[in-house]
Amino acid sequence: MIKRVSLIFSVLLTLFFSNQSFASHILGGEIYYDSLGNNQYKITIEIYRDCNSGTSYDNPLYYTVFLGDGSYYGEFDVALYSNQPLPVVYDDPCVTVPNNICVEKGVYIDTITLPFNPSGYHVSYQRCCWANNVDNIINPGDNGITLTTFIPGSDLTNIYNQGARFINYPPLVLCSQNTLNFDHSAYDPDGDSLVYELVSPLEGGSLANVIPNPESPPPYADVQWNPNFSGLVPFGLGSTITINSQTGQMAFTPNQIGNFVAGVMVKEYRNGILINSKIRTFAFRVVACQIEVPITVDITGPPQLVEDCGFAGFIISRTDTTENLVIQILLSGNSTNGVDYPFITDSLVIPAGVFADTIGIEALLDTLVETTETVFLSVIVPNPCDGTFDTLSISLNLIDYQPLSLSALDSINICALTGENASLLCEVAQGLPPYNFNWEPGVFPNSDSILVYGNTLQPNLNLYSVEVTDACGKSILYDSIKLYNQCPLSAPNVVTFNDDDANDYFLINNLEDYDAVHLTVLNRWGNVIYDNEKYLNDWSGKDVSGKNIEDGVYFYTVVAQSEKYIYDDTKKSRFLLTGFFHVFH
Repeated sequence: MIKRVSLIFSVLLTLFFSNQSFASHILGGEIYYDSLGNNQYKITIEIYRDCNSGTSYDNPLYYTVFLGDGSYYGEFDVALYSNQPLPVVYDDPCVTVPNNICVEKGVYIDTITLPFNPSGYHVSYQRCCWANNVDNIINPGDNGITLTTFIPGSDLTNIYNQGARFINYPPLVLCSQNTLNFDHSAYDPDGDSLVYELVSPLEGGSLANVIPNPESPPPYADVQWNPNFSGLVPFGLGSTITINSQTGQMAFTPNQIGNFVAGVMVKEYRNGILINSKIRTFAFRVVACQIEVPITVDITGPPQLVEDCGFAGFIISRTDTTENLVIQILLSGNSTNGVDYPFITDSLVIPAGVFADTIGIEALLDTLVETTETVFLSVIVPNPCDGTFDTLSISLNLIDYQPLSLSALDSINICALTGENASLLCEVAQGLPPYNFNWEPGVFPNSDSILVYGNTLQPNLNLYSVEVTDACGKSILYDSIKLYNQCPLSAPNVVTFNDDDANDYFLINNLEDYDAVHLTVLNRWGNVIYDNEKYLNDWSGKDVSGKNIEDGVYFYTVVAQSEKYIYDDTKKSRFLLTGFFHVFH
């Protein structure tokens, strides 16, 4: 039954293929049909549009049928049958296309009755408008698309016909200056002979008549091309597009970036007679695609190698592992292969199925004082994308190892009895940081300075050491840090030499803190009555002749001897003691 409608409205169009909004609308489409018998035809209309379009699919969609001579037959409407986004397929492993491309396919399927007649029928659909940024046609924002197909009548065939339909949807994206091969062939259920050619798309609809209802009758005008564009050169000068007339195989090599309308006609021949032709229209988006180099080269390990210290690796990676990959290696720089680093061969084979291989390298110790040496490693591989050779280079510096040096205060003096503690500090230079510090004896933090509590010290000399290990595992030891626990000396002012086991000896406090103590005792006339260079707190009041001294006042001088400070005037009070004492019996 013919469904006749009348539709008058105005539409605010949104732009498509816009780099700012991506609010594109119709990208193309085609119409084909199947004969169901009994004058019944299934009409299929496929529409391509941008997923992000601000204009939704027409629902219902209105189309018009004309008789073979172009006279009006009837108007029809059909609901949207399905719509789904199409995957972006670009059959070139060497190219990465942008990820912001999305095209949706809408399908309308209707069943109508068309009595078999001599002239046949034209089925047409028109819609405005193309976007203003379509680059190859005049006033795209004021004009739209016509999709049409022909159902032959008895003048051309004595049986009902099945319309040819294209098998694959068009490429959603083309890469500028890259060739893409595409199968644009069609299928004909009747087995008719098909011939293909590039043609101009058909114009239809306008801003004044966005959704023509009814559509205008055939014949239809071609789109109006901008200079240097045509149906055979839709991508402009310097670009190529070809189609095999017998197979429908196409090859695209666009040279310009932009949005371009193009059309492919399929002609249907039966017994050498042309019985039908139709055009698939599509707007192609040409972008600058990123070319992927088939290999990458990187470095693992330290940013520079120190002689006899650590390893690095040149990592060669690839994405295609289907075959063995033979890599040529070129080494240069002011370092010598096999002398400054272990010998590296001039080729490498990465087996099939393996994604990456690593060339290990270390800096050999040569004991020479040299400036920074550099290794330039270049890998040369055939590029499967274009048949040329790709060269990638990377560099690594080799530097001399500077031996560790370590310094510290070699002697410190404290008095634990007065609550003093000692801070030990060392300074390390050269080698390769970070450094690890091991202080002994005792347990201390890993630091270049430590605090030693006085109450842990033995009297007099305590020896400490520090061993420093750097990132290369090389060590240096400083083992002569002398920490003296030496408190000031003091002597009694009264001594009773009477053998009562109390105060019977001249006892000097802290005597054990020193290597030796020299005691000299004089009487009041200045005569030396006792002298001992290594006094041990054992004088019981006898003079040099062995007689007990008389009661009275005596004078003493105590001189302490120590390896470091006996000559150190700043510590004089600790090592020199003078005074007098009284003797009673």
